[in-house]
Amino acid sequence: MKPTMILAGGSGFIGRHLIAAALPHYHVILLTRRIDGGEPTGVRPLTWQPRAAREKDEAALEQLAQALDGAHAVINLAGASIAKGRLGEAHQRRVTESRVDSTTTLLEAYRRAERPPKAWFQASAVGYYGDSGDSDLSEESAPGTDALARSCLAWEGAAAPLAEHTRLIIGRIGLVLAKNAPAWRMYLAPIRLGLGGRLGSGRQWYAWIDAGDLTRAILYLLENETCQGVYNLTTPGPVRQLELSRKAATRLHRPALLPAPAFALRLALGGLADAALLGSIKALPLRLEADGFAFEHADIDSELDKLLG
Repeated sequence: MKPTMILAGGSGFIGRHLIAAALPHYHVILLTRRIDGGEPTGVRPLTWQPRAAREKDEAALEQLAQALDGAHAVINLAGASIAKGRLGEAHQRRVTESRVDSTTTLLEAYRRAERPPKAWFQASAVGYYGDSGDSDLSEESAPGTDALARSCLAWEGAAAPLAEHTRLIIGRIGLVLAKNAPAWRMYLAPIRLGLGGRLGSGRQWYAWIDAGDLTRAILYLLENETCQGVYNLTTPGPVRQLELSRKAATRLHRPALLPAPAFALRLALGGLADAALLGSIKALPLRLEADGFAFEHADIDSELDKLLG
């Protein structure tokens, strides 16, 4: 009999990749705010209220607790997208509150379950470290001070009490690459038009990971009972921004000569420019490798061949 996995935030790009990888091994209960018939085949959708804990909605918390009861694992990816806004003050608050609210609600339901899950994967992001220049970043590196770093700190902090009760895994996820990855498609759009090139200095490091490797890593960490704590979910081969653009442009037979100054990107995108494009984050998967995970796509050249071939 397959164990049960509870997945919150599974309607997004990463969630759908994860569902496809998990279904052969798990019964998947997908927590969703609205069942509309568009859920992936094979999952059991269940409505939930991510703000139930804040609003003290006891009925919603009890229903969620019943879903968690007897489940093997929880994967929490829930939260508003940073890409849907300019990371101004209101957007920052919406992003952070959505992540903290959903995590707190799941935590309160966990406390009510008679047989709570034995493992918990909590998503975070390499934005935790902030703009760090050329520094190699391990899981022990200090957090940054910018808006995205503060959001990641709050997100991880909301899940921290679980470490006393279950095997808590926090995954700081890098730039996820796949043909249908929204961030990757937006990054490629100007390159396809021959408008790619240096963004700001172009020397900033991007910590990336193939979508398939990401989903395999999450399941690997959940299935290995010795794995717990914080993990950088990135490849061991980060890439500089200008190098990434040039390699992609070469495969698309386009030039990559047009620079985009930092001030212009900030004018167009607001705080999102620094969070998504200009910040340098050279996060390395030291703990993931030490715990025996083997990447299938660790080299940017082979990855781009796969994506753009």
